[in-house]
Amino acid sequence: MSHRYPSRLLWVVLGMVVSAVGIVLMLQANIGLEPWSVLQQGMSQTFGITYGTASIIVGAAAIGVAILCGEGFGLGTVLNITLCAIFIDFLLARNWIPLMDDLLSGTLMLLVGLELLAIGTWMYMKAALGSGPRDSLMVALARKTGRSVGLCRAVVEIGVIILGWLLGGQVGIGTVISAVVLGTLFNLNFALFRFKAAEVHQENLRETFCNLRNFRSPSHS
Repeated sequence: MSHRYPSRLLWVVLGMVVSAVGIVLMLQANIGLEPWSVLQQGMSQTFGITYGTASIIVGAAAIGVAILCGEGFGLGTVLNITLCAIFIDFLLARNWIPLMDDLLSGTLMLLVGLELLAIGTWMYMKAALGSGPRDSLMVALARKTGRSVGLCRAVVEIGVIILGWLLGGQVGIGTVISAVVLGTLFNLNFALFRFKAAEVHQENLRETFCNLRNFRSPSHS
C-alpha cells in the first residue's frame, strides 16, 4: 500500500479543498451553521482569531480528548485539522463568496455547501489515512461510555451548539437544516460512489510510519 501514498495524500488535499469551499459557503449563507461551525465562529468572534485558527484549536482539542480515551489518529487526521483551516481562511480573506442577505439565497447556498462538505469528506475518507478529529472523538466517547456513537454525537453537538451560541456563533434555521440534511447527504453520496465507510480501515500514524519504513522500492517495482 505504501507506493500509493502520493495519490492517497492527493485525495486528502483535494478533500480538504472541497470541504473548505463547502464550509465557507455555509458560513456565507448567513442563516445559521452546523454545530461545530457555530462553536468555531463564536470562538473567532469572541477571541479575535480567524475561523481557521478556531477550527485548528477545536480539532486539536477533539483529538486530545480522543487520545486520552485511548483512540488513535492518523496522518490524514493531522492534515484534516491544518489544511482545511488554511484553505478556509484563504477563501474568507479573498472574499470570493458573497454574504447572502435573504432566506432563499442563504438556504440554497447552505445546501450547496453541505453537499460539497459531504463530497469532500468522501474524498478524505477514501484516502484511509485516519479518521477526522471529530469522528475520532465520537468513537472514543462511545467506547469509553458504552453508549452508541449516535447518542454521543447528539449530546456533544447539543453542547457544542450551546457553547458556540454563548460565544456569539450564529444559530438559526440553517442549524436545523444542517442537522436534518447532512447525514442524509453523506448516505446518498456514499451510496452514489459505492463507498462503504464502515468497511474502510483508517490507517493510524504508527501504521503509516511502519509502512513507509518497511517500504523498499525494488520489491514494489
